[in-house]
Amino acid sequence: MSFKQEFLTALESGNDHPALLEIVRRHYGGKETEREAYDALEQIWRDLGFQESDQDSPLRDELEYVMERVWYFGANVGEAGQGR
Repeated sequence: MSFKQEFLTALESGNDHPALLEIVRRHYGGKETEREAYDALEQIWRDLGFQESDQDSPLRDELEYVMERVWYFGANVGEAGQGR
């Protein structure tokens, strides 16, 4: 399963940010750049139309949290917010 498919399925199923961060680590940790991981998440953000609205939603909140962690700490971010 591709990163995008796996991440969207988990996000839409209500998985929390630790589970979502684990998907990012599994697909991007150690083999891709941090920027590629963030770019993939940003594409999901755009695909879901979040850039067109400021309306809060649980999906948006979880995705935004994961994006911030990857932006600041990289694709190998741990739950405590520090890279491994």
